[in-house]
Amino acid sequence: MSILNRFKIFLILNITVLMLLSSASDVLSTTATVSPDSIKVDSFYHGSKITIKGETEADKEIIIKISSPPIKTSLRKKGKAAGILWMNIGELEFHPVPDVYFIYSTQDINTILGESEQDKYTIGYDAFKRLVEVSPVSDDAEKKKWVEEFIKFKEKNKVYGVFPGKIEASTGNGKKTYTLVLDWPYQAPPQEYTISIYAVKDGVVQYRTEQPLIVEKTGALRFLSNMAFNNAAVYGIVSIIIAIVAGFVVSLIFRGESKGGH
Repeated sequence: MSILNRFKIFLILNITVLMLLSSASDVLSTTATVSPDSIKVDSFYHGSKITIKGETEADKEIIIKISSPPIKTSLRKKGKAAGILWMNIGELEFHPVPDVYFIYSTQDINTILGESEQDKYTIGYDAFKRLVEVSPVSDDAEKKKWVEEFIKFKEKNKVYGVFPGKIEASTGNGKKTYTLVLDWPYQAPPQEYTISIYAVKDGVVQYRTEQPLIVEKTGALRFLSNMAFNNAAVYGIVSIIIAIVAGFVVSLIFRGESKGGH
């Protein structure tokens, strides 16, 4: 091999390496921090606040998804029996659906992310409706109806929501700094959640990072929960004793108020 050909190969390899390094620096330039990354649920717990912030390129938009692992969920189906009385007429099974599902974004999802990308990462209600399976249903129209009712039910319980434009962002020096401060609902059950941050450009997710969020019981709640799971008989006895003591204390309070009234 001639010296000239060796030089050409060397030059091509160096250019390739530089391109890869440039691409890597672009990929690694999106950052994310979550504070706090764990929430303690005690007897006085009534929700919490979470702050998510970081940086990305100035020309990228940010989408944040907070969700629990998808599971199979059954809900009672209400309807008119004999066309007269509203009552439970069966069960509907939804899968895969998370207990908690929140989407936040710097702009409306449909304007910054393509449909195939929405489906790929299950981002937004449109993707959610396309991907969730419902049974038993007779056709797509009935499926759509019950998925929409499922979403409304979850929203009413404050564990589902899509919030475009809720992420605050500012641009400077070629970087976009983003911040999201949200109220974590007390209705969200204790478990491990995933916070996914997506950097989006030209309708495509160009970078994704994930951070865990641990919500766990502590103190007396954790003790009773563990007892209920590991020793149901003892838990039942303790529950009865607590109920008797609580009833006795309440009766003393009302008896004292009654005497004070005379």
